[in-house]
Amino acid sequence: MPSDDKPEVYAALDLGSNSFHLLIARFDQSKLIIIDTHKDMVRFAAGLDKHNTLSDEAIERALASLKKMAERLCGVPADHIRIVGTNTLRSAINAESFISQAENILPSPINIISGTEEARLIYLGVANDFSPGDSRRLVVDIGGGSTELVVGAQKPQLMESLDMGCVSFSRRYFPDGKLSESAFKKAHNAAARELAPYIEAFRGTWDEAVGASGTIRTIGRIVRDNALGDSSVITRKSLTALRDTLLEFKSCEDVDLKGLSNERQSVLPGGLSILLALFEELDINQMQTSDYAIREGIIHDLAGRLHHHDTRESTINHLVGQYHVDTSQAQRICKLALRWLPGVKKELKTEPTEAELQLRWASALHEIGLAIAHGGYHKHGAYILNNADMPGFSRQEQARLAFLVLNHRRKPKISDAPSSLKPDWLLVALFRLACILHRRRQSRSIPKEVTLNATGKKALTLTAPESWLNQNPLTRADLDDEQELIALAGVQLNIEAV
Repeated sequence: MPSDDKPEVYAALDLGSNSFHLLIARFDQSKLIIIDTHKDMVRFAAGLDKHNTLSDEAIERALASLKKMAERLCGVPADHIRIVGTNTLRSAINAESFISQAENILPSPINIISGTEEARLIYLGVANDFSPGDSRRLVVDIGGGSTELVVGAQKPQLMESLDMGCVSFSRRYFPDGKLSESAFKKAHNAAARELAPYIEAFRGTWDEAVGASGTIRTIGRIVRDNALGDSSVITRKSLTALRDTLLEFKSCEDVDLKGLSNERQSVLPGGLSILLALFEELDINQMQTSDYAIREGIIHDLAGRLHHHDTRESTINHLVGQYHVDTSQAQRICKLALRWLPGVKKELKTEPTEAELQLRWASALHEIGLAIAHGGYHKHGAYILNNADMPGFSRQEQARLAFLVLNHRRKPKISDAPSSLKPDWLLVALFRLACILHRRRQSRSIPKEVTLNATGKKALTLTAPESWLNQNPLTRADLDDEQELIALAGVQLNIEAV
């Protein structure tokens, strides 16, 4: 972590399914010092219909919240801000429409993260709330639309994201807020069914259980303030007592308990049903709560990126080893691509630092598809990168990387770009050319006189000594073919012999 000689401020904005949370903080040595927080109960997941379309009302609530968040973010450097979308934005079929409007308000892009990436960040946050040690923890986070389970010690080792949350379960099993024993039973059984495939992996593999985020902290506070159990931990007995207490009321809006806010009334029964099922199915006796969660994890992860502890680099290295990549070939291509980048970067759509990362990662992983088959290996590689769990990466980052790998050879796949991706064909063209010049897989160096420069937003000029081109007729033929291929993507490639 950075020192406090020059305190750096970081911000994490979590666009959750129940509420939007903003955290602004700095580090004092390795201790997180909170500067500002803001929360809006947006009930994003409640805006999803049966077709997973976000309603106009939910989008309006969310955008109104983000306008306030954007004001709080003034003064924080854009590269010190990370905004993540979780279950609702993973599910919504019109997420891109919302993101487009939201990013006109916010100073940084929205990153939709996978369930396992959400679990990793939650664990990272919670781990920094406890003293380091070798004890294994089960960390549970019940959000509005999903529930994350993580087991680990100093690092997360087992992660799952389950499709159940306090908002979705409350809407499904407690419609109109009506409370009944049969509704609790249905919700409990549904949670148990969702848990069933993971019980053997998680049960008995940890020493202590920790609950994070609003639902579990709220339950812990209600139990304590209403003397329903132990004041320091949540137990199965205290959860049963809380359920029985809720059943004394006819509906959620009638519930009057110390520690329960009005905004939490309607989602309490769904969250409680999930937590009770977790206790019973995973054989949890007691659970302590943590004030840290995904937002603190995001800030620790972001600070690591900016100070040479980027989880994404570890992910890339792991994939290189897993798929037995030819690292010598990868390094050759990377070296040439980065050599050319300064002559092209002014015309790229991609920010230069991000372009460098994409080129390095694509160089490292462009041949991972060879582990499946040689024919169409670029397609296999792109599939892996689009669908693998890649700690540290957002869905958009995976999509951009997969698109570079998919298009490093053969005919450009113009129609294969996802709707959320705006292809930077000039960057793709640069990478393709680096791959072409090292197609022979030899350790030969490319003469410094071979240069690449952008001559417009859709034009590149590759300049090379005529003697070198004559000595490498196959490369020259490949370059001639590439002029026609990359033109399909709207890029004009000029080859100048000097």
